[in-house]
Amino acid sequence: MRRGLSILLTMVLCLSLTACGGKSNEASGTDTDNTGKKTLTIALLPKTLSNPYFVAMQDFAKAAAKELSNDEYTVEIVASAPPSEDGVNEQITMFESYLESGVDGVLIVPCGTAEVVDTIKKANEKNVPVICLDTNADAGADVAAFIGTNNYDGGKLAGEWTAANVNGQVAVITGTLGNQCHTDRTNGYLDGLKDASNIELVGDVQPCNGDQGTAMSIAENLLTAYPDLQCIYVTSDPGAMGAATAVQAVNRDVKVIGFDGSPAGAQSILDGGMTATVAQTPGVMAEEGVKALFELIVNGTPAKDMYTSCTMVTAENAEDYLNWH
Repeated sequence: MRRGLSILLTMVLCLSLTACGGKSNEASGTDTDNTGKKTLTIALLPKTLSNPYFVAMQDFAKAAAKELSNDEYTVEIVASAPPSEDGVNEQITMFESYLESGVDGVLIVPCGTAEVVDTIKKANEKNVPVICLDTNADAGADVAAFIGTNNYDGGKLAGEWTAANVNGQVAVITGTLGNQCHTDRTNGYLDGLKDASNIELVGDVQPCNGDQGTAMSIAENLLTAYPDLQCIYVTSDPGAMGAATAVQAVNRDVKVIGFDGSPAGAQSILDGGMTATVAQTPGVMAEEGVKALFELIVNGTPAKDMYTSCTMVTAENAEDYLNWH
């Protein structure tokens, strides 16, 4: 009698657990609530959330998720990021934690383009699609798509602008060494200058890791070492604003070019700090990434690579960039 009662209770418990949780059997593999509405959970892993550029990604991704939510699906964005852009190991730990929790898709801006490959492979094994935003992962992982700036072309645009608007010594400050997007922005810039006989490159390319204070310190040293310096190119707006602060402190006429097209960068241009910046569209990247994952997971529509637009922002058009695009 006791054995029969024990078996009956076990069966009831199993049926109860099946009703209360677990993945839906729908093709999308999403969670289903008690009303039958499915929740599609997308993890967003930017390089950091201490940079407003990536905060904009988060805001636009959540707005896109809200717009896509309907009577059948609730689209949810969960976001985590390291405290700084060089937090490679922290980001990978967050990525793997999301995979363990059972997210339906991942949008990531890799801190380490090589280091993230193995974790993307783990996502592939779990059939969790991954789209890279802004910065692509290295070869070896199956990424559903890359959506972002062609950083080389953006850097080249800045180099060509420099060649047309500067005469004399130019120095370069990059972001994080080994990070492909900053490498591409640097190489593109140098190639944009290579045929310019009016430009002299000085100093080593030094990393500021996207930190404003570090960039300011590097710029101070450059201004001391090169009294005839005419321009500083930095591969991020926070770094460029730090360099502009150093220039203003010594009251020198040195142009400062950034890369991001941030509202703060545009305001700095209008205020006479930075001179120019290469504008990206992080909001468009995030929106398109959320839409692509939704279409892939729900409708089986393959995601496609997409290069988002790049524009040179100067005093003439800075007012148009006081909000993220």
